[in-house]
Amino acid sequence: MDRPEIHLSKLLVTVLLFSQSLLAFSQDVAGRTVESEHSTLFGVGSGSVYDSYLSPYSYSGTELRVIRETMRGTRLMDGRVSYHTMVDAHASLLENRPGNVNEYAGGVRYSNAWLYDLRELASGVNGLSLFAGPAVSGYLGGVYNERNGNNPAQLKTDVMIDAKVMVRYDFTLWRRDMRVTYQMNVPLLGCAFSPNYGQSYYELFSLGNYDGNVVFANVFNSPSWRHLLTVEIPTVVGNVRVGYCGEFMQAKLNNLGYHSYSHNFMLGWVKNFGFRKRK
Repeated sequence: MDRPEIHLSKLLVTVLLFSQSLLAFSQDVAGRTVESEHSTLFGVGSGSVYDSYLSPYSYSGTELRVIRETMRGTRLMDGRVSYHTMVDAHASLLENRPGNVNEYAGGVRYSNAWLYDLRELASGVNGLSLFAGPAVSGYLGGVYNERNGNNPAQLKTDVMIDAKVMVRYDFTLWRRDMRVTYQMNVPLLGCAFSPNYGQSYYELFSLGNYDGNVVFANVFNSPSWRHLLTVEIPTVVGNVRVGYCGEFMQAKLNNLGYHSYSHNFMLGWVKNFGFRKRK
């Protein structure tokens, strides 16, 4: 029987190798352009996690989040394709409704996207830019519950192909050039790790009892989406970006239910080198 460590290792290696190959390709293309944008956002908000493997109840509490984002122009398709990367890390301190049990959740998602400039659709509105394209993302994280003795933790990892949309609107207010940006990611298909119903991690990793623990994930068994809405404001100390990040992750894998909902207020800075609305 195949050992679960082998399947999990293949999943993680796939994330690393595929992401590195995409990054190397895009850096080679983007290195011949001057348009780029780099931003760092710090967030605080609320989170709610339900994992039927650990508990029949939802846990809620405070979440902290950090997002590092880069967008570079390329020469692909006459310069209409931009390469977008995002590193999104979060950590949550949660508790049950009575407030007598704590749960901890967190993880990191790394994504690469190629966004096509849909300038024809935005030509009727001055200052509007539309982008859309595919993305590849990988997630590694987990959930830990203080109450459980035999199975206190749950590993969360996946590799997904996403659809990504970005809308930007540049405008002038109080003699300052500002920008509103909205991004949405929808995971379409990929693979995720999950123990089976009633299966312990001791059986998985110590006894090597693999039981379909690498699962095909799609929009039906893992309906999820991620949003990021920001406003960019020029100040005397640089361009400040403020906004809202909402993440709504759901899954029903191997008869185990899971959701992670979060709402975060984001604040940070951005450096722009291009990407203003084409006249």
